[in-house]
Amino acid sequence: MYPISPLMKYFSLVLLSFVFSISSIAQKYTGDSWSKVKSKGSGMLTIVYYDQAGLIQNVNGKMKGVCVDILSDFAEYIKAKHGANLTINYAGEEHDFSTFLKVSQSTPNILGVTNTSITDERKKIMKFSPPFMTTQLVLLTNQKTPALTKLEDLPKTFQGFTAQVITGSTHVKYIDKIKKQYYPQLNVVYAPSSESVIKNLSSNTKVFSILDFTEYVGVVRKKLPVKRHDVDLGSAEELGFIMAKQTDWDQVWNEFLTTDYRKSVRYKKIIADNLGSTFLNLVR
Repeated sequence: MYPISPLMKYFSLVLLSFVFSISSIAQKYTGDSWSKVKSKGSGMLTIVYYDQAGLIQNVNGKMKGVCVDILSDFAEYIKAKHGANLTINYAGEEHDFSTFLKVSQSTPNILGVTNTSITDERKKIMKFSPPFMTTQLVLLTNQKTPALTKLEDLPKTFQGFTAQVITGSTHVKYIDKIKKQYYPQLNVVYAPSSESVIKNLSSNTKVFSILDFTEYVGVVRKKLPVKRHDVDLGSAEELGFIMAKQTDWDQVWNEFLTTDYRKSVRYKKIIADNLGSTFLNLVR
């Protein structure tokens, strides 16, 4: 038998650590499959969420937001259409967005709930519900920053600035595109959550970021010293709930979350109640 080199020992430890971390993530939450709920006539849909004001958050011990109301409607649909009693179990919050994605992707029979953009790249590794909302991207800075009206002026108006984006978000590719096209010298840094980005924007006059419009809702509500700049960042993004490839919950979500539902008076009321009537025409 040949002796194991120190390098081989190192890589073995790294591999074991990776396997253990993935296993730990997968074991953190458990949930019922749709087929089990349907056959038994009752069961639980386990929710893992990433806090987003207006969409899903724990307010004094009670879950509130657009997604919470949609999930309530979903449970009622399951009862009316399939005769099953579905309990919505808000099992836990993940504070780091990239961890939230990993947990939702690797754990069967749970639903990941936040403002996750639906992309072809993500569809390769996870399942999505139909879109529950469409939202624009916004460019934000501290309120003391000069106004930016076109991206071509970035190097001049935002000279010496740093761009900060959320790790694992679709905003990373937009910043990379902006850097390549308009501002090659731009310094880009990464943050684990929108909360940390917004906190930095509130205090630092030399930082800008790209976030979802839904994240900007929280800024407006809290009256934070953050400015939105009127620049074109391209097409709106569709937001969906996410699931592991092994789950079967996507089948019934495709039944429920239809275009007709999103055109309904009930859906529009959900948007107005949680995001405000002034945002109804902006968040589609």
